[in-house]
Amino acid sequence: MTTRVWTLAALLPIGLSGCMTMAPPPPPAGPCVVTEEARIRYAGVKFRERMRDAIEYETHSRISRVLRPGDAATMDFRPDRLNILLDDMNEISGLKCG
Repeated sequence: MTTRVWTLAALLPIGLSGCMTMAPPPPPAGPCVVTEEARIRYAGVKFRERMRDAIEYETHSRISRVLRPGDAATMDFRPDRLNILLDDMNEISGLKCG
């Protein structure tokens, strides 16, 4: 009986470690870098707001903005910003830093 209690006591921390949540990944450090792999992965994909964090993380950008055809945008250059360009069908037509 005591062996069983000691075995359970020894395995309890291991079992509970599966219930712990993992820390979120660190925020991207910038500057924005759009690789050819990222362009290919997201080209023609229907944009969903929940994708934004993943795209920002992959391109190392601190912030992003979504630009649709006809949207007004400032022309200032920010090396840590990602521009997600959409077409009329709300599909990603390009990713651009700045």
